[in-house]
Amino acid sequence: MLEMVVAKADENIAAYYDKRLVSDELMVLGADLRCRLAHTISLVKQIKGQDALLVENPVIRQSIDVRNPYIDPLHLLQAELLYRDRNQPDERLEQALMITMAGISAGMRNTG
Repeated sequence: MLEMVVAKADENIAAYYDKRLVSDELMVLGADLRCRLAHTISLVKQIKGQDALLVENPVIRQSIDVRNPYIDPLHLLQAELLYRDRNQPDERLEQALMITMAGISAGMRNTG
């Protein structure tokens, strides 16, 4: 289960959320969490004796690989919409945010 969870995580997407939404004094927290994620991934691969995650579960690996090109743009859009809504709240931005949330949620559900 841990292997699947860390396989779904994307430190580049997380870094983009930080870049758009987090104050300079809190950036260290996100960097620390991404470092911990990388360390956890390394440990999981070491424990399982694998060079990559989900080697023993190619169906989920493929599902994640197919899903990412669809939900990654939604994540980037969501970060931008959150940034804009924080600076100039607008009902249309909030509606767009709800759509990105629904899309990301659907993509996450469909990949286990």
